Amino acid sequence: MALLESEVDGERLTEADILAFCFLLIVAGNETTRNGISGGLLALCEHPAEKKKLIDDISLIDTAVEEILRWSSPVMHMAREATEEVEIRGQKISAGDRVIMWYPSANRDEDIFEDPYRFDIRRTPNEHIAFGIGEHFCLGSGFARKEIRLMFEELFRRFPGIELDGEAERLRSNFIGGIKHLPVRFTPER
Repeated sequence: MALLESEVDGERLTEADILAFCFLLIVAGNETTRNGISGGLLALCEHPAEKKKLIDDISLIDTAVEEILRWSSPVMHMAREATEEVEIRGQKISAGDRVIMWYPSANRDEDIFEDPYRFDIRRTPNEHIAFGIGEHFCLGSGFARKEIRLMFEELFRRFPGIELDGEAERLRSNFIGGIKHLPVRFTPER
């Protein structure tokens, strides 16, 4: 209902605006979640000790999902325009400057994460920004977390022996951190 009553610069959103927003939600939710899942599977297969911890103790799934999101960072960057002059770590940014924030870099910030280049499904706290931050925080973050959690719970219940069967082929994009092709093989046993 809030979307139907929303205004931009004093004007109500048109039906086309609302449909475009809904389309954006569907596409964004699909792209980011499926790339988080494939990136998570790749990370778990590349870190078999972490995968074994999760399979042996599925109660680690919630912290594992957060680490998958931090590690895979499905959205690579976001650009904004500075609205006022600011200085960040000695770098002056003027009002009107275009700035870009790289999620994979922020999600490996040594000031925030202990041993940030280690994939650790027990990492806590895990204050990643894979879903953005503040007013730009992802509307579908709760749903995405649930999808990722359920996918890995079911995948490892049915195919705990899943492993890589070749090299991952990454999506050619500087915006979406995705995997185009991930060859795997599986056996019922670990």
